[in-house]
Order: sequence, then structure tokens, then C-alpha cells
Amino acid sequence: MKLKMIKCKCCGTDMPELRLTKYGYNFCVTCSENGKGEGMKHGIPVLMGEGDHTWVETVIMNDDQYRAYQHNEKAFKNMDKTGKAEMLNMDKEDRNLIGPLTIKDEDGK
Repeated sequence: MKLKMIKCKCCGTDMPELRLTKYGYNFCVTCSENGKGEGMKHGIPVLMGEGDHTWVETVIMNDDQYRAYQHNEKAFKNMDKTGKAEMLNMDKEDRNLIGPLTIKDEDGK
């Protein structure tokens, strides 16, 4: 089977015309793998849901979006944590009673 070839817009080498007509890419596979054309794509795993109803979604982004994401993640990690609110675990028995309280037994005495 002989494929009709066209020129890649990035490097000028031959590529199948089917890549342009069927998939809409005007650059070859080599340029795509090297980040030319539309640029490299990056995937970020994101944990969604809560409790036993969780799943992982993959967010696909281009190179500019990924750089902005990395910049924000680095800034968040380096952020000053001194003004951050304290989280108390209210499920612990030693923290769920505040003040001078008397605990009655089951008989109500």
C-alpha cells in the first residue's frame, strides 16, 4: 500500500497525508515526539472523591500549562506556613471535651 506523502511543516521531511486529513496533524511523528508542532503534552494524576469513593483522573495539558502548574506547585511548597490555620482532629477523645466537665456513667449518676 503506497501512501501519499506531504511535507512536515516543522522539519520538511515526508509524512503521510493521512496524518493531516484524518487526525489534523501537520507535523510528523518525529517532530511530535521532540515537542515541536503543538509542543509536548504532559499528564498530571489527580485524586478525586473522598472516603472509599475515590478515583484518579489524568489531566492532559500542553507545555505552557504544565510550566505554570509546576511554578504554582513550587510556590505552594515554599509558602510560609506560620499563618496557616491549625487543624484539630476532633475524633480523638482527649480533644472533644472542652472545659471542666463531669462525665456521668451509663446509670446517670
